[in-house]
Amino acid sequence: MPERRPRARRVAYVAAVMMSCGAFVFSLTGIATTQGHVKPNGDAAAAVKRLQQQQVDQHTGQCHRPAPTASGQGEV
Repeated sequence: MPERRPRARRVAYVAAVMMSCGAFVFSLTGIATTQGHVKPNGDAAAAVKRLQQQQVDQHTGQCHRPAPTASGQGEV
């Protein structure tokens, strides 16, 4: 019996490595079939549009201090 345990451990290790490699290849195949593009009417495209709109809304004049007034000091 002691001889079977190291062999079973090696077999389990090789099986885990092979399954990890298989999962990696499967994910690359999925990327290759879409060629890295996103459907223009899908959920990912809608999420990107929302993020871009939020960035535009945040950067419309809010990142600069107001212009100095006639007294020479700007409002803070």
